[in-house]
Amino acid sequence: MHLTLHLTDACNLSCRYCYVRQSPRTMTRDTVRAAVDLAAASGRQTGLVFFGGEPLLCRELIEETVGYAQEVSRRTGHRFFYKITTNGILLDEPFLEFSRRHTMLVGVSHDGLTQDDYRVFHDGRPTAAMLEDKLSLLLRYQPYAMVLTTVNPDTVSRFAASVVWLFEKGFRYLITSLNYAVDAGWTEEALRELEKQYRLLADRYVEWTMREEKFYLGAFEMKIRSHLKGADYCGDRCQLGKKQLSVAPDGGLYPCTQFIDDSAYRMGDVFSGIDEGAREEIARRGEAVPSTCGDCAIRARCNHTCGCLNKQATGRIDRVSPVQC
Repeated sequence: MHLTLHLTDACNLSCRYCYVRQSPRTMTRDTVRAAVDLAAASGRQTGLVFFGGEPLLCRELIEETVGYAQEVSRRTGHRFFYKITTNGILLDEPFLEFSRRHTMLVGVSHDGLTQDDYRVFHDGRPTAAMLEDKLSLLLRYQPYAMVLTTVNPDTVSRFAASVVWLFEKGFRYLITSLNYAVDAGWTEEALRELEKQYRLLADRYVEWTMREEKFYLGAFEMKIRSHLKGADYCGDRCQLGKKQLSVAPDGGLYPCTQFIDDSAYRMGDVFSGIDEGAREEIARRGEAVPSTCGDCAIRARCNHTCGCLNKQATGRIDRVSPVQC
């Protein structure tokens, strides 16, 4: 079992597409320890993801959590792995030294050439210039650090150029995602432009591959793997409520990040344990094939089973947005 720890609802930015409702709410030390203990009681290893809000606002808590997990590991033999997703503003050398000592993978959210269109401070100030040195510092410590990019309808024409810009900065682990929110504003024209951008990226993918570059471009990797492995391959599919649970700041357990604080999807808490009945019901619903996908020839190669994306895009885990198609 892997856990995403939502350490805080607070953030130092006001990204215009963010779905988190910001508040001062922060996870306590007791809650974190209970989460680690719960993980150690199941299986042999656990990935802990530090998430927010902006998790580096809780830097001391992150360091305490890793320390406690190490204690538990020495006592039980349970192995822990660490990852953090940050906007990068608070990254510095001491934290990157800490992450290197504990083999913590750092993922930074950055939209490339469109960074300042959406990723701004609370007073509207841009962030791109401030992050220039931070990106270089991160790559010096972690050459294969993740960069996570969000594509919006009004920025889609710069999608491919932004990925290339990040690649030229030195990033080789590139994850891209559309803004799937119900009110994102995707139009037929924007989707036609998206297709054009994917074709431009496909040309780059071939170019980089022929140069024998070592890279991962999420927009293509899962599709290629599913094509090679055949229609029955499900290794990359969402398994809602099964593999990766999200822990709210109050300790509540949910099937994924989009479900935090939605009482209809609460599956117990870190103190009393997992409500297995609720978990099984959510997993069952998550595995159901949406009626609109039943006859689709390429349904084995898409994310129609991702309940988290479905909820973000349509408000329901069993309804797929045309944008996702």
